[in-house]
Amino acid sequence: MKKRMIPLALSAIIALSAQSYAKSVELDIASQPLSSALSKLAEQSGMSLLVSQDVVAGKTAPALKGAMEPSAALAKLLAGTDLEASTKDGTITVRKAEGTSEQSLEKITLAGTQEAIVKPKEGSAEAGYKVDTVKNVGPWGERSLQDTPYSMTSQSAELIQNVEARDEYQLFMMNPLTTPGYSTTTMDGGAPTIRGFQASTFVDGNQVNLSSTSLVDKERVEIISGAQSFLNDSTSVGGSVNYVFKRPTTERLTEITVGNYGGSQYYAHADLGGMIDKEGKFGYRINVMTEKGDTNIDDQHSEKQLATIALDWHITNDLLLQPIYSYTYNRMDNPSAYWNGITDYSWVPDNDKTYGEPYSYYESAVKMYGSKLTWNATDWLTLRADYLRRDSKGVSDRVINYLNTDGSWNQFYYNYKPTPSNEDTGKIYLDAKFNTGSISHKTVIGYSIDHRTGYTNTKYGIARLYNLTGYVDQPSTYLYGTLSNSSIAELEYKNSEFQRNAFKIGDDISFNEQWSLLIGASHSNLVQKNFNSSGAITSDYDKSTWTPTVSLLYKPLPWITTYATYIEALENGTIVSGTYTNAGEVLDPTVSKQYEIGVKTDINDMLITAALFRLDKVNQYSDNATPIPTYVQDGRQIHQGLELTATGKATDNLTIMGGITLAHQRVEKSNNPAIEGNRPTLASTSGSQPTEQLYKLYAEYAIPGFTNLILTGGVYYAGNSAANAQNTAWVPSYTVADAGARYSTKIAGYDTTFRLNIQNVTDEEYWSSTSTVGNPRTVAFSANMKF
Repeated sequence: MKKRMIPLALSAIIALSAQSYAKSVELDIASQPLSSALSKLAEQSGMSLLVSQDVVAGKTAPALKGAMEPSAALAKLLAGTDLEASTKDGTITVRKAEGTSEQSLEKITLAGTQEAIVKPKEGSAEAGYKVDTVKNVGPWGERSLQDTPYSMTSQSAELIQNVEARDEYQLFMMNPLTTPGYSTTTMDGGAPTIRGFQASTFVDGNQVNLSSTSLVDKERVEIISGAQSFLNDSTSVGGSVNYVFKRPTTERLTEITVGNYGGSQYYAHADLGGMIDKEGKFGYRINVMTEKGDTNIDDQHSEKQLATIALDWHITNDLLLQPIYSYTYNRMDNPSAYWNGITDYSWVPDNDKTYGEPYSYYESAVKMYGSKLTWNATDWLTLRADYLRRDSKGVSDRVINYLNTDGSWNQFYYNYKPTPSNEDTGKIYLDAKFNTGSISHKTVIGYSIDHRTGYTNTKYGIARLYNLTGYVDQPSTYLYGTLSNSSIAELEYKNSEFQRNAFKIGDDISFNEQWSLLIGASHSNLVQKNFNSSGAITSDYDKSTWTPTVSLLYKPLPWITTYATYIEALENGTIVSGTYTNAGEVLDPTVSKQYEIGVKTDINDMLITAALFRLDKVNQYSDNATPIPTYVQDGRQIHQGLELTATGKATDNLTIMGGITLAHQRVEKSNNPAIEGNRPTLASTSGSQPTEQLYKLYAEYAIPGFTNLILTGGVYYAGNSAANAQNTAWVPSYTVADAGARYSTKIAGYDTTFRLNIQNVTDEEYWSSTSTVGNPRTVAFSANMKF
């Protein structure tokens, strides 16, 4: 097709009826480059648009939300610029006020017809899964991805659906910036490793602890690499993973999907959306899903239910309230065991066996609810606020194995009581736009709070079993703990409390169409308290500090953005787990520093990014002492490297998504000669270990002449990693490949898509971390119909 030959100087023409020009329509346009905002206006209002990219390059448009006439919306978008708009025959033409000739603008049609080129929805397969905007960049709000001065990726709902990603593990396997954490065949999963550190997890920009999460109700998964205290108070220097809920649609949406995630894990999912009233003030989005069956691992059973309701209420044209409620139930029987004390990782447990016990299980019920509020008080003043509450209650009978030389294993079986945890997060920002001479500003001030409460139970038991080669009966007595001690009463009590408060101030400064500056600082206060069963404080800390950030952006051309960023991160102190001599100790909070330079190009339907980074952080590790090690802070971890990504349409028929991460990670300034200069281990007590090499490529190909059939596949390589701080054991590198296809047709007049995906098609057996094995070959399939 000729559409990829369109000159870069022109935006797409989106043609619908001209009668809609005088009709109020529902608009939802984020603050972004003017060229993108005008395209969004055309898409959402049903107007034709004719504009030269040259006249809008370097200009930023304000956010628009609510019902309004396109003419009024256009006036707001062009306010304060040197541009004007005229209408003729249903087409809006935007030009410089002094009069750029209309003849200099090409109106592009197809083969002499009046059919116009329609820009595909961002994140869709038609767009090559390329995303143009970032939903949440903390105080900076929603931004153009190209003009966001941090290395990042965004994986859309359509990609999630097309690759049959049941949970986050598959997405992190595909992403060129991430290494998956624990296999989700265990009872964990959760955050990946980014830049050699375990990332933090967020939901709609609010930090919450997630061991694993469902994706059917998510619009996208946004990943930002590196330190980011100013952006979102991340507790990780490695980066953040933000799960964005699906939001209401302006058009009626009814999608039904039935499928299988592997083994006999059959599921059904309904995705419903639309407007409740004719005026378009009330919108809804409902996602419900049920899943149940045996996994493709022997004797393992999984069950899940989910219900999520998102609402939009346009109280006025300038005031938007967005409530959300989500409930998820998970249960897994016989989750895969963890392995400790491995010294030779050339041995890999069979990935189709759990090596656990059929009576062990994991069960959790999680509720999340809250709301966002956006008030465009004036053309120059906007208030943003949101709140999210997460209540969970779960129980896990954990199994940890220790390998013996004869191939048998010793086993610790942990029997716990159900315990709850609560998290409250919220933030409020005030944005103000103004000019000082020729320089434009968008200043933001804000406040955020994150409060978490954990509970435990006085009754628990740990049994030790020896020389196992298979299942054994559930223990009736316990060597450690209190289950076998009748003199200790069962009591659920609060054992930890954490709170982080942060005040933020920043300024988005635009000097001209090419140069801009983001500068900000966050003052954070961290308070951590641990309690015993009587309510007495056993350990605590209270620390406050400023963490600054500054980013300089330069756009030599409208489709190229270069940047240099400095940012610091404040991390709360690690609570040492129960496998160390200093279990329960709270280590000191740490401040890390990061330097990054990068370039992003959005050209010919392809987003290409590159970033060089250097991270400097306190080193935390196990001293590997016997019989029980100690977890300590000593020296610095220096992680530096290169990240490259590419997402989009390589040709009309070929979509690619992939990239490379190359890193150099070393321990410096240590008091321990045994680890000085070594490769570091993960700076936490769980998750996948840091690798210095990632090579990943996912591709889709539409067969010419038969474009309803799409072939898909990917290859993902992760280099080796140090299994301990002394570098005496290594987790080997691995390569995993996927293959699949999807076919789109119509059945009874309804759009229908059939999907087949084979993950880990060669059934590679590999260590995904120092203690868990990666997922086995999984055959997933589904049928989706849109009504």
